[in-house]
Amino acid sequence: MPSYESRHMLRVLDSPEVLAKSFISYCKRHNVTTRGRCRIGFVHRSPPHNTHTRPDNYLLRGLIANRDISKDENVVIMPVTACLHPGTAFRCEPFWRLLAPEVQSVLGNLACAYNSRIVDRSLIRHNQLLLALYMTYLVLQRNCNPPQLSAVPGGDAIDYINFMPRNEGNFEQLAAHLAGWLDAPEICRSAQASLASHFQLTQAEVRPVIIYALCMIYSRMVPMDHRACLQYALQSTPLARAWDNIEATAAPAALPPPSSAGGAGVGSSDVNPSLVRDPISFLCPVIDMCNHSDNENVAVMVPDNHAASVAGPAICLRTLCPVAKGEELTMKYGAAPHELKLIWGMQDILQ
Repeated sequence: MPSYESRHMLRVLDSPEVLAKSFISYCKRHNVTTRGRCRIGFVHRSPPHNTHTRPDNYLLRGLIANRDISKDENVVIMPVTACLHPGTAFRCEPFWRLLAPEVQSVLGNLACAYNSRIVDRSLIRHNQLLLALYMTYLVLQRNCNPPQLSAVPGGDAIDYINFMPRNEGNFEQLAAHLAGWLDAPEICRSAQASLASHFQLTQAEVRPVIIYALCMIYSRMVPMDHRACLQYALQSTPLARAWDNIEATAAPAALPPPSSAGGAGVGSSDVNPSLVRDPISFLCPVIDMCNHSDNENVAVMVPDNHAASVAGPAICLRTLCPVAKGEELTMKYGAAPHELKLIWGMQDILQ
């Protein structure tokens, strides 16, 4: 990150206790339930190589089992409305209106539902950029105009964003990649300029917040591929009809069960109509506290029996094997160790 860029917009002055209470209130308001089966605690990790921290002093927040949990139990359950995703960004009219028309045109294109990239071979997808811009908008609103935040649709999500870590993990390598990819595309420069102009800030103040939001998305996201869940989350948005064509958007039938966010397929032997080919990034409170590991014991799933609920599908964190009291709950977000260590920016704290 260039030296002239300032991270002061990311500062949170509240104490950890206040932040935790605000996050708990957010979870209660949005019906995130754990039924006492897990808690957020600290686990030991190896410190980043470029620090002088003693290994036994380096702690990372994670999810810990509060009691013995059997296989196939739902540890965390929440409605779609508790999560941050592109649909929440689309529905926040004050945020959407401040973006330039050309930015709206690109981010509202159906191709964004199919993980179109901001530039060829870039890690950043358009729908992830949209979510990061929305998160940035809330952070800047908190800093520049706090009284207005309560009037912003979905503005209470700032209690969730504030709880996200500011100094855990080592995201320097990932942030450097993200910064490079944000330099060239016109859509990125235009969106950054729109936010800076709206809040009367310099782009050097806005840019670090966008990069931080992208780091949080990549390190904590659930790649949601459940069709009914996506259709519910993106209803009444420009992407609402993106998954209507089941044949064109269905995922292959042979998906590894632990990494799937949906149930078994029905119909064609070649595709699973319950799942889509291109997952969308969701940030799910509490679930996102699961750290990365090569040996996962939980996975995110959308039970089929919840899919037709009036309140929308339920997103669950479910055990893949028996978990002992005090054991850390971990997930494997990708098939390759390289992806775990680099793409998600956690290369130094996996051990």
